[in-house]
Amino acid sequence: MASPENWVVSATGVIASMLSLSRIWSNIYNRDLERCGYFARGVEFSCSLRQKLQELITMSKLNFTQGNSKERALDMLAQGLRRICTSASVETMQRETVAVAVTLCGAERGDWLADAHEADAAASDIVEHVRRTREVVCADGTACFAVGDGVVVLAHAQTFDAALLDILATSASAALTNAALREQIRHDRERHDRSAAELAFEQTLLRTLVDNIPFRIYAKDRESRFLFGNNRMARLAGVETPPQLIGKTDYDFFPTELAAKYFADEKQVMDSGQSLFDYEELVEDQDTGELGWTVTTKVLLRADDGAVNGIVGIGYDVTQRKLMEERLRERTQALEVANARLEAEKEQQQVLIRKLSDMQGQLLQSEKMASIGLLAAGVAHEINNPLAFISSNFGALERDAKDILKLIGAFEGVEGLLPGEARAPVTFMKADIGLDDIRQDLDALFVESREGLQRVKHIVQNLKDFSRPGGTEKEMADLEQGLNSTLNVAWNEIKYKADVVKEYAGVPELYCLPSQINQVFLNLLINAAHAIEGKGVIVVRTGYDDKIVWVEIEDNGSGIAPDHLDHIFEPFFTTKPVGKGTGLGLSIVYGIVQGHQGTIDVKSEVGKGTVFRVALPRAA
Repeated sequence: MASPENWVVSATGVIASMLSLSRIWSNIYNRDLERCGYFARGVEFSCSLRQKLQELITMSKLNFTQGNSKERALDMLAQGLRRICTSASVETMQRETVAVAVTLCGAERGDWLADAHEADAAASDIVEHVRRTREVVCADGTACFAVGDGVVVLAHAQTFDAALLDILATSASAALTNAALREQIRHDRERHDRSAAELAFEQTLLRTLVDNIPFRIYAKDRESRFLFGNNRMARLAGVETPPQLIGKTDYDFFPTELAAKYFADEKQVMDSGQSLFDYEELVEDQDTGELGWTVTTKVLLRADDGAVNGIVGIGYDVTQRKLMEERLRERTQALEVANARLEAEKEQQQVLIRKLSDMQGQLLQSEKMASIGLLAAGVAHEINNPLAFISSNFGALERDAKDILKLIGAFEGVEGLLPGEARAPVTFMKADIGLDDIRQDLDALFVESREGLQRVKHIVQNLKDFSRPGGTEKEMADLEQGLNSTLNVAWNEIKYKADVVKEYAGVPELYCLPSQINQVFLNLLINAAHAIEGKGVIVVRTGYDDKIVWVEIEDNGSGIAPDHLDHIFEPFFTTKPVGKGTGLGLSIVYGIVQGHQGTIDVKSEVGKGTVFRVALPRAA
């Protein structure tokens, strides 16, 4: 193993050798890379490099170790540097550097270490020292020197020339730096080429989209001059190609009024810094000359520093949509009109249905009342016949009874003339039959019987009056007489519920249908009786003036709830329990009164009673 004096290079010699070698590599690598590669492959370069190495060693006064041929070492170093210089990649340069170092030092093996941790434990300290100090070190057969960011470690080196290894390290570092630069340049060029291709594709794609998208797209500067426009914008402006828009304003393409409006809108957007979104405006197509609706969005075009440079506009035609909306509105209005008409017709139908229902109810009630009237008329007729001969016979009976009593009185006048034996049977018979009681009661019996017959006769007459066929022809009728007849007919319903108070005003006769008016009175009286719980009072009141005759029927019953007052005249509306009423009584009353051009009003208070007032015109 060589002594330290032979392998440790002085700092002055190392610095001088590095400066000299740097000038050599500076002259070589400052040339064009292709020319450098050409000379590196030539013999001329090898000779020149060997000569330069010789001069460097002579200038530096470097010495070689014993047993190492100067000429041979220089040849090996020159050839190795040529291989390193012509290497295509960093990995190849690293391998060549290790190979040249192994050849120069006669080592068994050489390794390129990128990190001190990759070295074994024995060499890790040397590797770390070399990396830190950049010295060339050889100890115990292990040689180590730094090349760029890596370290070359030689195992079992036979010879050691620090000067040559220093030249190799410096040259390899420069070559590695240049190789890394070349790779970086190549990678940058490839990346640039890829970026340029991608950019070209994106530009082509963007232009294709912009020119074929169904929107008008444009960009303008601060003076509203076109910077860009697509095909649809060009067609709208009336030019053939988008480049014909560049540098011009809307005043060059559109009528002055429209151009001024567009200019003002864009100036407001740029001055306010507020973009305009989805703004509907009228646009004149310069290609067709037609006005159409466009939805426009105008956003700010800003520089890198945020300053407003102009605007970007996007618009799309909505004329067809507007036309469809207008047609839809017209159809909607037509449908609304038709629906309103149908609703009106439906309402009319409902009114007709209600009227028909009312008429049907009235017809049913009229038929019912007519049947009752016929039945009552028949009953009255059947009662009237026996009543006539009973009345006739009763008169004869009364006359004969009085004659018999006169005869008995005459016999009693001569009774005292009879002998006692003859008077005894007569006296006994008079006591047995109670002749004195008969004589006293007979007059009273005849009076009561005559009143009973008269009452039956009156009831029959009322039945005949109430059930009298009215037909469709009106006639003059006495309403108070009709009330009396109706009260008699309904007396069985009323007598257990209320006392009837009559307050008649002696109203004049009225031109009407008596049977229908009597039906009105009957329904109101029956309702009044039903409204009374326990025992109450029903007041029947009449009155008149120059225009009307009115009848009031008032009760002190339970009254009608306020929310029911608006419904009491509706067919089938009733507050009575199920099975107790049909809800047709007051609707029939209302229909009859309306048919006579009259009115019916009601006043009611819950718990205090109800008053129905029927007013009928005197001249109907």
